[in-house]
Amino acid sequence: MSIPLPLHCYDEAGVVLPPTWWYGFLAFGARDVLFVLLISALPEEADTLFKLVFVHSNWLVWQLLVSVPFLLVFVLTSFRARLWQKQKVNWRRWLKPLCWVGIVSQLLAVSMFILKTGGQFNVYYASIFIGLSIMAYMLAKSRHVNIMIEDWQFLPGVRTGQTS
Repeated sequence: MSIPLPLHCYDEAGVVLPPTWWYGFLAFGARDVLFVLLISALPEEADTLFKLVFVHSNWLVWQLLVSVPFLLVFVLTSFRARLWQKQKVNWRRWLKPLCWVGIVSQLLAVSMFILKTGGQFNVYYASIFIGLSIMAYMLAKSRHVNIMIEDWQFLPGVRTGQTS
């Protein structure tokens, strides 16, 4: 029996690990929440940094809300061992749909910000748009993510058809 991915993509129990770009992907998706956490750590400069990073401060809640799907995927991926210990495996089916919801909602939010500025070019919004487009392409074309989600339906200690 051949394995569908290179050996470095598996842990010692034979479970498919997330791709190397997966956590960067999720961090980019949750960047607004990360910015708020980082800015909050610097109380003296918080007001200036908030005005610099979040130009449309009245839309801050929306920016944070569209980051929530990526935070959920990050939590589910990070705590997969605990979920497996509790015999829960159906959460894996929500990984890709949550990522798609996050990508589409962030694209809509960026579009709203661009419309609010009158369609003027903004390097920050352009880079977000390009980054989200790359994320959508990677999520749609990644064979590794599909294999990972399919592999995670089995609990690590209860693999069938394999010998250790």
